[in-house]
Amino acid sequence: MGILEEAFAGAEGIVRFTPRPDPIPGDLRLSWRLSALVLVLDRSRGKTANLEQIHFLTSAIRSEELARMAIRWFNGSKAPDDPVIRYDPAMSRTIGLAVACGLAAWKGPSVSLTGDGLELAAKIKSNQMVMQREKAFLSGLPRAISQKSVREVLEV
Repeated sequence: MGILEEAFAGAEGIVRFTPRPDPIPGDLRLSWRLSALVLVLDRSRGKTANLEQIHFLTSAIRSEELARMAIRWFNGSKAPDDPVIRYDPAMSRTIGLAVACGLAAWKGPSVSLTGDGLELAAKIKSNQMVMQREKAFLSGLPRAISQKSVREVLEV
């Protein structure tokens, strides 16, 4: 049983993982989205982030270009031709799934990692073969990614 199957084992209802014949880009897969979410929450101050932080950071780790742009923004170098960070409805649904299977919990307008979410983040971080680019990007960001720091980056 894989990590995601274990995470959904206690969820109400039935969650099935079915192989599909057509390849789906990695960043559109539920396994990538849940993993990205727990890594972003794990890297955020207090293991908690609001929707703006989650969408900004998960959008930035989707590609090397967006990751470089986000780092430039944190360093105060926002360019007028930079791509726009978008809110992803699929990530909002991913948050709902993470809450439903116990990886995260709502704390007012923010989302926090639970014990199971912390455990999944630790497993992802310790496995050198998975999400290498995503982990490298997050480790290169300022020490504590706060709601205020993301808001300031987006307003520059």
